[in-house]
Amino acid sequence: MKAEIRSLTGVRGIAAIIIVIYHYGKFRLDHVSDVWDIPHGYLPVDLFFMLSGFVIGYVYRDHLHPESSSDYRIFLVKRFARLYPAYIVISAFYVLKIALGLTGDETFARFDWLDAVGNLLLLTGWGLNIYPLIGVSWASSAELGSYFAAPALMKYTLEKNLRWCIACVVVALIGIYLISISGQGSSGPLDVVARNSLLPLCRAIIGFTLGLATLRFAVYLDRLSAIAQDALVIGILALMLALSVFTTEDLPIYLLFVPFIAVLSRDGRVAQALFGNRLVYHLGVISYSIYLFHPLFFTFAERSSRHLGNNLTAYLLCTLAAFAAIWLLSYLSYRFIEMPGRQYVIALLSPRAKAAPAET
Repeated sequence: MKAEIRSLTGVRGIAAIIIVIYHYGKFRLDHVSDVWDIPHGYLPVDLFFMLSGFVIGYVYRDHLHPESSSDYRIFLVKRFARLYPAYIVISAFYVLKIALGLTGDETFARFDWLDAVGNLLLLTGWGLNIYPLIGVSWASSAELGSYFAAPALMKYTLEKNLRWCIACVVVALIGIYLISISGQGSSGPLDVVARNSLLPLCRAIIGFTLGLATLRFAVYLDRLSAIAQDALVIGILALMLALSVFTTEDLPIYLLFVPFIAVLSRDGRVAQALFGNRLVYHLGVISYSIYLFHPLFFTFAERSSRHLGNNLTAYLLCTLAAFAAIWLLSYLSYRFIEMPGRQYVIALLSPRAKAAPAET
């Protein structure tokens, strides 16, 4: 397999864009119905979790051993460095937004000391009932939580015999089914984001586990011809789109993420054309900042559209302006915050760290 799988990076960008469009469609011009609806538009978050499991297993399977505390410490430092610098700097934009009175009724009085500490330490997705400064930060927090379990999960999904891996998959599938029937879903069965529940964290760990298991079984796709792999990419995409339109159930789409990631990991011609092209790959590279930045402009799109006529055309124009700002800030964030921030945090927290594999 390649040092970098462009299709897996690119699909992150598509997932991030779907989430952005989904959230901006939730605005109600007439205070009755959403402006537009993206069915199951919250599920790309679960795709993120699976992709993280797959890629981390791919990068670290030969470099992270449960019995080595130094390997584990270096791994956690590198993963923390991946998430935290952009998160903390982007959080400052949200603080400034509140300070300038651009958030409507939300003020600093809404946050108590526990909220402040929890947001500072990125603990918003751990079931501690912390009010988030960035509403979507629960996913980053939950993913960070899954990293603590990574060595054990990698041991049982990738290193031990096949029966252990299958057992992990079965437990994960039972877990995601129980989450889907928990009744805690906001916009759908798996849209479980309550800040006073451990289910969002479990949702991340389950996705991470399935991503690791996908890495173990993806190799069998090499037995298929290039044409068959290309057809599989198209077939899975078509099936996911059909299910999105014709069913309200999340699990069938969720389960299709597993073979979808597996076939994209082979980086075939169709996968490259759809998800490895220059534009989509670029969006994948900056997808983390896109995800964190996009709620910052909700109130801008809403208030500006009302000022310009409170109609769909005005909202579309304001939303496009917001999207342009999100892209620009995300690009700048990646160049001047994410990348330098990773290097700084790694140098600060593990100055004597031994060589480790490059991130993908």
